[in-house]
Amino acid sequence: MQKDTFPKPPKEKFFDKRTLLLLGLVIVGTVIYSLGVVWFLNLGTFFAGGITGISQITCYFIFGEIKPFVGVLITLFNIPLFILGWRYLSLKFAIFTLISVLLQTAFITLFQYLQTNYGFNPVLDVIKSYGMTADTIDIGTRLFLALLGGFFTGIGNALCLRSGGSSGGMDVVANAFQVRKGISLVKFSFIVDGAILIAAAFVNFATMLFTMVRLAISILTVDRFYRIYQYVKIEVITEYPDDIRDLLLKRFFHSMTIIDAVGGYSMKQRKILEIFASRYEVTNYVNSIRKVDPHALITVSNVSSLTGNYVKKTII
Repeated sequence: MQKDTFPKPPKEKFFDKRTLLLLGLVIVGTVIYSLGVVWFLNLGTFFAGGITGISQITCYFIFGEIKPFVGVLITLFNIPLFILGWRYLSLKFAIFTLISVLLQTAFITLFQYLQTNYGFNPVLDVIKSYGMTADTIDIGTRLFLALLGGFFTGIGNALCLRSGGSSGGMDVVANAFQVRKGISLVKFSFIVDGAILIAAAFVNFATMLFTMVRLAISILTVDRFYRIYQYVKIEVITEYPDDIRDLLLKRFFHSMTIIDAVGGYSMKQRKILEIFASRYEVTNYVNSIRKVDPHALITVSNVSSLTGNYVKKTII
């Protein structure tokens, strides 16, 4: 059977209001992620996931601690992954990720410098108020740091992902597998982070246990707030199917199925347009349909699985 071919949507401006808003969210997410690494993970001597975790482990085995030069290593390890994101995802994704990685280097280095030279770490101040130091943190406090560290890094990472980029590292590879192979980003991250846990066990078994808690919280947080690559079914009941069809085929990558219908009350002829799309596209679809038919009945439902002749695109 011959595959349908559809016109590509017009090329959008690279920098528009939406892009600038998303870029702002990437910056906010990166700041939160960096704070989570310095104020919680480094303080509790935990390892982060992905490239950040690999950078921490590298620092530990070279310098005997996880703090020095983590930001620099994050940038170096991310260079080939930036190229991968550009090649297999999109230019905006790669640029947003590059901005996040460079800001991570700057913010992590800055926050670590402020802590080392000026003692600026509100979390450490709270710990000191209970008679502890960074070297004498008890088990309960380490668990507290693991929980909050996982939450902060998870929120920061989710913001970057929802904005159309990532915080770098394995998220780039995970997004590529998500789009190209349909492999869940969370599942891929779990596999990579499992390898980091094994490495952490060679450092300290207790560190591995707390890192496991941290990673579990982070993965759950990302899974809760990052649902961009979930697919939905949009059904539109309208009297203007041709006009809506023409507009949607110009603006989006996906086609649709058109079904005959009859209004149960008016007995008038209607059409049902059935569209499968990514969750992030729903708002744009609804707004476009409303421009043609403000009275169209639109329903959106979740899709648990989607295979076959379907064009999958990154969120940019």
